[in-house]
Amino acid sequence: MSTRNPWSGEAWAGSPGVTGAGGAVINDPTRPDLVGWRWLARGGGLRPWAGSAWGGGGVIERPAQGGLLAIAEPDVASIRLEAWWSGAQFLRILRLAAGQAPAPVRDGYPLSVLSRTRRNRCADPSFERATTLWQAGTNTTVTGVDDTAAAAGTRVGRIRATAAGAVQAIVPAGISVTDQTQVSFALRLSAAPSGLAVRAEWLDETGAALGNSTPAIGSLASFVGAAGTPMRRIDVVTLVPPSGAGSANLYLQATGMAAGATIDVDAVLVEDAATAGEQAGEYFDGDVLTGAWDIAAHASVSTLPGTHRVMDREAPLDVPVRYVMTAPDAPGVQVLSEPIVLTSRRRVWLSHPAWDLPLQVTVTEEPTVTYPIQQEVLEVLGGTPVAVSGAKRSTARGTHKIATRNFDDRGLLQDMLDDGSPLLLRMPADHGHGPGEWIAIKDVTRGRTTHRASDGTYRFELPFTVVRAPALPAA
Repeated sequence: MSTRNPWSGEAWAGSPGVTGAGGAVINDPTRPDLVGWRWLARGGGLRPWAGSAWGGGGVIERPAQGGLLAIAEPDVASIRLEAWWSGAQFLRILRLAAGQAPAPVRDGYPLSVLSRTRRNRCADPSFERATTLWQAGTNTTVTGVDDTAAAAGTRVGRIRATAAGAVQAIVPAGISVTDQTQVSFALRLSAAPSGLAVRAEWLDETGAALGNSTPAIGSLASFVGAAGTPMRRIDVVTLVPPSGAGSANLYLQATGMAAGATIDVDAVLVEDAATAGEQAGEYFDGDVLTGAWDIAAHASVSTLPGTHRVMDREAPLDVPVRYVMTAPDAPGVQVLSEPIVLTSRRRVWLSHPAWDLPLQVTVTEEPTVTYPIQQEVLEVLGGTPVAVSGAKRSTARGTHKIATRNFDDRGLLQDMLDDGSPLLLRMPADHGHGPGEWIAIKDVTRGRTTHRASDGTYRFELPFTVVRAPALPAA
């Protein structure tokens, strides 16, 4: 196991070199075969925003439903969470820390899922298996072959003409009959055929033919290249189902092929236009980060949920924390992050529950605090006095003396205090104030630290009472 220095700015979310490391551990009681699966740091594919550091730094290995990356950002005293979950309408994220009750993450409990889950309907989009699911028509063979210039993975699909003439391959994809379908793929031709097209054969509910959609692929000469040379992606073609369509078959067909001529395809994307949006034609399958295969890898439909960012601006400093994420529509599944440490770097932070960023401040001295209690002492004639308490002792009360660094910080602190909301004060863990204290502040006194008008440092005296955290927004 590699050593991580908590004061170096490195966090413990699972960077390469840490045994069993990763962004999250999958726990799914309904699928015990997945228990303990983690992100894997391996070559190829996409990588998370943290690169190969805090957030896990690897490609996910067949996630169950969703995933969660936790990334420490000590310069803004926050932990950035990147969350995704296929098909969920909203998510719930809790923070876990030793000795503390699970705490809902503000802005993440609940987290509304705004982006739609994309779905690649092609069940064998990059020909990575030994036997392809594509089927060959007349005068055609279809095989998967190794190729160093593959657009996705290490293999491409090769459609070969047995003799001169037309060829046809059946694409393993069930396309929508209620929405337009968009098709794109990487292409390389040994020689330009006279024509190349994607064809949808539309059938009604009884299986009778309704007609065909056959959008052609143009500029075929620009796709000609020898095996092992880079492939180019075609422009997206759109298939529009006719009224009354109940099902469809999808084909890739060419005319005017020479005997032995080949069509290489890879990274095939077949998806509904409604969920593609501005990402139409941007390839994905279950091997990319946040992607998942419905059943078997490279032999089933794959999904790609949108990623949502939450900033936890209330995480305690200098202690390991974890996050657990659930989706109410999948109660048997949870995603648990690896421990991560948000280092204080010897700084103190004050946060407003409605503000995006906390403010760095200086506490000039430890306050003297009072813990009041509602209690009466009754004198007993000729006996020992009796104490009567109406409740347990209350939380701490005192006065914090805080200094700001410049005029800008002075203005920000003044704005932060204006609405009277409780504020979260977080100090380094060895200061003895625990994970942070929410304080309600009464009348504020402000003064200069020097007599020079140009000196931007100011001293604030903040009479406070420790209170409970403000409520989270309603679902």
